Amino acid sequence: MLQAIIKVTFLEGLRNKAVYGISLMAGLMMAFTVVLSGMILRDVGKVATDFTLSTATFASLLVVLFVGITILARDLERKTIYLALSRSVPRSRYLIARFLGLGLLQAFVIFLLLVASLVTLLLVKNMYASYFGTVSLGLVALAHLFVLVQMLLLTALSILFSMVASSPFVTFMLTTLAWLIGSSTQEVKMLIESAEPVRVSPVVKVLVTLAYYLFPNFTLFDLKATAAHGLSFSAGNAVFVLLYGLGYGVVVMSFAVLLFKRKELT
Repeated sequence: MLQAIIKVTFLEGLRNKAVYGISLMAGLMMAFTVVLSGMILRDVGKVATDFTLSTATFASLLVVLFVGITILARDLERKTIYLALSRSVPRSRYLIARFLGLGLLQAFVIFLLLVASLVTLLLVKNMYASYFGTVSLGLVALAHLFVLVQMLLLTALSILFSMVASSPFVTFMLTTLAWLIGSSTQEVKMLIESAEPVRVSPVVKVLVTLAYYLFPNFTLFDLKATAAHGLSFSAGNAVFVLLYGLGYGVVVMSFAVLLFKRKELT
């Protein structure tokens, strides 16, 4: 039954029209990268890498916000969740299966984005070899893997928020807010710490510090600059980031399962 729920979630996501719209948008942005590279003719490889990775991140984020959030909400609204639970499927296994199905959908989408990114970069390199510079395609692939980890964390958070939110819109807003906070708190925290001569409210410092440790640090998974400049990225750092993502995801899903077990389904 667990595998069936994973498969249904994956197929349900693929049939969502938003996936096709997001894919079309990502394809157009990849094509625009080739056009943009011809207009710059300076550090082409860096610009193309940054643009393709930004496209992959943005497209994956849209899949979480417009596909992942709606699937569980639709289950609750249409009462289809009762069909699975009536077959003696524990709530914990049901929720985890939904998460794994969404994760499989994200992995499929990001794999397609990876292929599109590599094709785009190779095309740009072939067209403007003299201006391409040093770009690590291996790091580009690793960067896509880290994008997947980011989106899995965000998916877990969206599931957690759906357990306490009153509507899909509230879940959408909370998930978007979590993404914005997780993507900026490190820079804000560093800015506050480096601005000691400037008077900063203690309340602001506490709030920033709390947000820094409470929300996932999405900047850890951002390898755009590393891949674009061909910088070294040790295996130890990669393992640390992956373990950080795994640990945070497990904690979030554990809270989500706990809340789901206590949630009254009406």
